[in-house]
Amino acid sequence: MSNYKIIIYGLFIIWMFNPVEAQVQETSRSMFWGSFYVYKKFNKTLGMSYFQVNSMNLQSGRMNFIQSDLSFKIKTFRHTLIGIHYTPTFSLDVVPNKQVVYHRVGIRFKYYHKIVRHVYMKHYVAAEHHFTRRAKWRQRFYYRLDLEYKNKRMMPLKMRPFIAQKIYWYQGGRLLQYYDSNGNKTDLLPPDGLHAYRIKTGLKLYPSDHLRLQVYYMLQKEFNSNLLGGNPIHSLNPNTGKIRRPFYNFHVWGLIIGYKL
Repeated sequence: MSNYKIIIYGLFIIWMFNPVEAQVQETSRSMFWGSFYVYKKFNKTLGMSYFQVNSMNLQSGRMNFIQSDLSFKIKTFRHTLIGIHYTPTFSLDVVPNKQVVYHRVGIRFKYYHKIVRHVYMKHYVAAEHHFTRRAKWRQRFYYRLDLEYKNKRMMPLKMRPFIAQKIYWYQGGRLLQYYDSNGNKTDLLPPDGLHAYRIKTGLKLYPSDHLRLQVYYMLQKEFNSNLLGGNPIHSLNPNTGKIRRPFYNFHVWGLIIGYKL
């Protein structure tokens, strides 16, 4: 095993055993994400895609947001790609005057390779800038690790089982008041830090040369961690027992339909 793979696996092991503060209050949601995309490859190095997510809250049965993503992908070296993204998100609040649009731009680096026969690994490093300052971040950074099994001869419809993991760093959110155990105010700081983990697993299907399907399940958990420094993502006021900015945890059942032009 090469040195860089040892480093990557080591970082994940360190994170898994890093002290994570227990959750005080949980905000859970259950959603279905129905998505579609089209992709066009212009030549060996340049491609363009449009991706749209339509989110339904399974608890209330209503649409809660629509998110579009327009991206350009450039293949720079063998097995290495750079993606530049523009992503507006349309929040569909039940109160009409609270429906808003959030805009963000991002850049993503991807490197993929085979690790053993039929098993491939993909690495992503990404940075996002949100034009609207959210409660917990203005910028987000993440590292994503995918494992995918490919065996065209053995799997029907060129099926590819996969598992993907993401870990997020939040930066530049709105100021949050912190307290000591006696209820005295201490710091007023943004909740910067390593704060969210996502895991996604499912199947990719390729019924034809142009059509792609994906079914998956995804889980997100937010947390407080002292790895790499940072501040807690929520604040408990001992005087009132109330928590500002509780963890946002959710799970998603998803279907993606894609078409390669």
